[in-house]
Amino acid sequence: MPRVAKERTKYHAPKAAAVSLPKSTPDVGDIVSAPVPLAAPAKAAEKDVTQPPKSKRAKRADRHQKWMDKIGAAHTQQKLEQRQRGRQTNPSALIRGMTGMKASLKEVQAELIAQHLLSLTSSNNNNKSTSVRAASAAQLPKSRKARDKAAVKEERRFGQVLLHPAFQANPLATIRQHLANTLPQKKTTE
Repeated sequence: MPRVAKERTKYHAPKAAAVSLPKSTPDVGDIVSAPVPLAAPAKAAEKDVTQPPKSKRAKRADRHQKWMDKIGAAHTQQKLEQRQRGRQTNPSALIRGMTGMKASLKEVQAELIAQHLLSLTSSNNNNKSTSVRAASAAQLPKSRKARDKAAVKEERRFGQVLLHPAFQANPLATIRQHLANTLPQKKTTE
């Protein structure tokens, strides 16, 4: 069977419906634009030539740094506001005046520890285990690992104390006797 050519159903708009532009001569003002300075693009071209293009990693680092600067500025502002709020919400003069006392208490505590250690070394008590315990109590552990180790030691010692027959018989008398043996006696001079 022979092929039949399909006839087109859509055509371009008829010439009568097309919009026609006026065939007048354009004004010179429409054709000529404002003068463009040629020096500015030349400088931009020189700038591009002197600086090599940034790599993707460098651009990413720049964006990250700008973002971190914004975050840092916001964070410092927030911390400043928190400090000011903290000062405003704490009107108690008693609490504000304790900072000087804290330093004094540390000095007094250091003096007491030194006196205690001196009295232990000069006393007639030759029991070295009590002086070692007092010295270890005077020096508090500073690192977390040392604190954990000291806590484990103290737990073991406490377990031994609880199992001791003297403590099981009369706990308060045993504690009183322990304190009398370890703490220095106050010398009364009258």
